[in-house]
Amino acid sequence: MLSIDPWNILWTVVNLLVLYLVFKKFLFKPVMKVINAREDMIKQQFDDAKKSQEEADALKASYDEKLESAKTEADEIIVNARNRAQEEHEAALEKTRKETEVMLEKAKADIATEKEKATEAAQADIARLALIAARKIVKTGDAHDAGSSK
Repeated sequence: MLSIDPWNILWTVVNLLVLYLVFKKFLFKPVMKVINAREDMIKQQFDDAKKSQEEADALKASYDEKLESAKTEADEIIVNARNRAQEEHEAALEKTRKETEVMLEKAKADIATEKEKATEAAQADIARLALIAARKIVKTGDAHDAGSSK
């Protein structure tokens, strides 16, 4: 049969207590220290990751703001360039119109001068022809008069 020996129970309890104290001193504390160190390291990594994420979000917001600013500036530059091109186009057209008007006025003046010269030349030719005709008439009349006086 089984007998229960109190000294055996006492030594088993003492052995268990000693084993517990030895495990606590040499096993549980170092293992808990390693577990706590890992836990702290993981918390630190999470904190670093959160900080990096916040910095990345801030940089992204800054980038988006700069990108929007650049788009706005590019739009303004395009509008200004179009306005300048339109103004230059209108100025070139106005300059061309003025030059055309000046050339047209000069051409009209040249035509008037040439017309006047042609008129004067025609009048001179007419006067010369009239003078020649008058001389011929006078010569014919003199010859006719000389022939009739005989």
